[in-house]
Amino acid sequence: MSRPTTIFFATDIHGSERCFMKFVNAAKFYSANVLILGGDITGKALVPVIRQPTTGTYRATFLGETVILESEEAAATFEKQVRHGGAYPFRTTPEELAAMEANRSLVDTLFTRLMVESVERWCGIAQERLAGTGVRCFIDAGNDDEPTIVETLKQAAFVEMPEGHVIQLDDDHEMVSSGFANTTPWHAPRDIPDDELATFIEGMASRLHEPQRAVFNIHVPPYATGLDTAPILDDNLKPLVVAGEITTGPVGSKAVRAAIERYQPIVSLHGHIHESRAASKLGRTMCINPGSEYGDGNLRGAIVTLKGDKLKSYQFING
Repeated sequence: MSRPTTIFFATDIHGSERCFMKFVNAAKFYSANVLILGGDITGKALVPVIRQPTTGTYRATFLGETVILESEEAAATFEKQVRHGGAYPFRTTPEELAAMEANRSLVDTLFTRLMVESVERWCGIAQERLAGTGVRCFIDAGNDDEPTIVETLKQAAFVEMPEGHVIQLDDDHEMVSSGFANTTPWHAPRDIPDDELATFIEGMASRLHEPQRAVFNIHVPPYATGLDTAPILDDNLKPLVVAGEITTGPVGSKAVRAAIERYQPIVSLHGHIHESRAASKLGRTMCINPGSEYGDGNLRGAIVTLKGDKLKSYQFING
């Protein structure tokens, strides 16, 4: 008789190195034999650490607080804190910073380089911690991640980038994955129309041998399931307020919902909407969004145990 498969799933860590370290360590802590990071893995901000030419100190601002770093050790400690918080520190001078402020392409080039270096470092950490343990580690790019990150993950030696493939997780279970999202108001790098998302998912799901034993790892949640509830935005991308209350509603994908209803996998794992931590059934499929609090260094996740064609258990965790 086959043994249960235990998955630890997390998502939307947006560059937080503290959350990534917790993700890797979760395999041993929760006795998981599969780790899945479901997308939106890169950060959203650069933090210049500016060398002061007259004093030899560094000046930096992070989370609204400006600090003077009086030694290399203090600067290194600050940079570690910034990476834990999901941003990218970089050493610079007032002259270099002025040049970047005048030329946006310099900023974009630096941002891409730092994101790639961070993901490469994380893949190396995963290999150091997990190689030889029997744990498989899957990391997908989300809709906020640049296409360059997809290629970086594909080139990793140990981490597996599952998107677009039918992955054999074990003897009993297959997995299909997508980090794309239906179009958002921000037009993120990997937003696509919902009909294109439907075609992409169908291209994988139609190749499943036993859909009823499959895992869906799809970044955007299914529409109107409680996993996709978010503030409704006005034309200026501000939350719509009615009678003093922020209006919320479903923002997920109808294509994802239709695919789940059609193929009825054991479990469907999602993220994308940080504030919409929930589990909800569509037919026999349990749909799960563990949510995200990456900014606080708090890793939200879900432990999912499968056996045969059944979901044996699931549990939300905070760590």
